[in-house]
Amino acid sequence: MKLFNLYLAEIEKHLPSRNREDILKEIQSTLMDMLDDHNPHPGQTPDDDLIKSVLREFGAPRKVAQQYIKHNYLIGPRMYPTFLQVLKIVLAIFAGLSLIGIFITITAYSGSTLGLLETIAQVVGGLFSSLISGFGIVSLIFAIIERVSSDDLKITVEKEWTPDDLLSQEDRHTIKIVEIALEIIFTLAFIVLINFFIDKIGIYFIDDTGWVSSPILNENFNRYIPFLTTANVLTIILDLFLIRKGSWDKATTVAKLVINVFTIGISIAILTGPNILTLDPAAWNLLNIDILITVERLTELINAGMRILIGFSIFGLVLESIKRIYTFFIKGSRTRIQIETG
Repeated sequence: MKLFNLYLAEIEKHLPSRNREDILKEIQSTLMDMLDDHNPHPGQTPDDDLIKSVLREFGAPRKVAQQYIKHNYLIGPRMYPTFLQVLKIVLAIFAGLSLIGIFITITAYSGSTLGLLETIAQVVGGLFSSLISGFGIVSLIFAIIERVSSDDLKITVEKEWTPDDLLSQEDRHTIKIVEIALEIIFTLAFIVLINFFIDKIGIYFIDDTGWVSSPILNENFNRYIPFLTTANVLTIILDLFLIRKGSWDKATTVAKLVINVFTIGISIAILTGPNILTLDPAAWNLLNIDILITVERLTELINAGMRILIGFSIFGLVLESIKRIYTFFIKGSRTRIQIETG
């Protein structure tokens, strides 16, 4: 009954959360009745051939699941489950950052109770604003994906399906739409942040007017912004092209390798160049954090930590590049983009 259980699990991935268990029970009951009706040996456990025949007759898992999605959104039914998963991840990150802000506000604020409540209200208001913005960004990205996705991707639900596909999916290396969507969203957010809100990246403290920030990225970082922007824009273009094309091939792999090499070059330049982070002593003193090292020494340590992070990033890009070279130029395999939410 392995195929039977895999089939139900595959359907479950694409069902709406509401009434999911009831829907699965209904489908399972219907399938069991079909197996009993088709079984030439009543009372005996059905063999794999019979199970395959019944599952093939019942239909592809995604197509079965879509029968239970009755809503009509800007995001089509085939993308909607993945859209929900990405939306939950993005909103959870935004909410988590806001909750951290509330915690810091409560622990660091030393003014009046009324001032504290006003500051918390500002943070909560920012939370709702960021959640709305996050929802809009995710919706926009998926609306674009919906319209640029390949014809192969669009007919996935309609194409002929066989139960053997369930077994082949177990070992198949796939690139998930959810991963590509998240990469586009956070890459776009990074581009906007370093180009328009770079002054918001810094030390945050509370004064009589509420939250105040002191930037920590200095002028040394500004020289890298055009190159970082170019690398990230190219990444988004490649992601959209992959969605449109529907698969990795040698050409797109070369494009990804070029972007990786370009990004590694920028990272090495930052790694070997002058410090890009500077702490403002006045802003740091306002935090009232009791530590035994000077601001200058702390700045050195933070820059050393940043270099370690950049080093790990370079290492990760090198490993990814080696893997892609092996997969497409040595092993010679070809990976299909699949819509998967699990």
